[in-house]
Amino acid sequence: MSIKYHYRPENLLKGVSPKEAGLEYISCKRIELDSNTPSLIVQTGKQEVVFVVTAGKVNYDFNEKTGSAIFEDMVYVPCKSRIILSTPHKATVMQVGALSDRNTDFAHIAFSEVAKDPNRHKVYGFAETNCLRHVYTFLGDDFNAARLMMGICQGNPGGWTSWPPHEHAKQREEIYVYFDMGKGFGVQLVYENLDNPLYVGIVRNGDMISIPRGYHPNVGCPAGRICYIYAMAARKSGERKFLDLHIQEDFGSKFE
Repeated sequence: MSIKYHYRPENLLKGVSPKEAGLEYISCKRIELDSNTPSLIVQTGKQEVVFVVTAGKVNYDFNEKTGSAIFEDMVYVPCKSRIILSTPHKATVMQVGALSDRNTDFAHIAFSEVAKDPNRHKVYGFAETNCLRHVYTFLGDDFNAARLMMGICQGNPGGWTSWPPHEHAKQREEIYVYFDMGKGFGVQLVYENLDNPLYVGIVRNGDMISIPRGYHPNVGCPAGRICYIYAMAARKSGERKFLDLHIQEDFGSKFE
């Protein structure tokens, strides 16, 4: 079966299953709340689920725990759970899920808290080679989850991220969801060798890229920075190590 690697925002409204995207575990859906659909009840079923606010503000109610998630916040919901999302205005939320077999805890992870924590906000790359970027880790190695590891990556205008090229097909599959890029665009590559790439294409606001395997660097245009949610799912539940990866030797020896 041929794999579809690239999904536009309108494709994500109905949701994309792992099988559709050539994956084993990760599903993705775009949720748009407005005056016509001011609230939504989500049953997580067999999946652990993370909601990422990419526009607006969302109120949540989880087992009588209530709160508000704003732009770039993430809300983690365990499997076999129910959550109500609502907004008085308009909001866009990305829903990312993966099969879970663990008892985990609800968490609202604010971008503002991650951004000021030096253990979770890292700067990788070098300005002189145009690959400097900020990586914000929301669900890292030490987060109580079954498979999901998630965060946000922000590059510089015209800059590369996911560099040097690396892959982790044996350990984890991955998706990228692009947001907050304005009128700019990026170029995403997915390849096992440069002579026969699996995917090369233009990415814009709201797009999702599936990365079942292969190296996956990307680059923004000078009109704006590249910015995306990264979501990885461990192939073995509980084996979640961010730097357990293989770097393409022609372009580097370590992730820094």
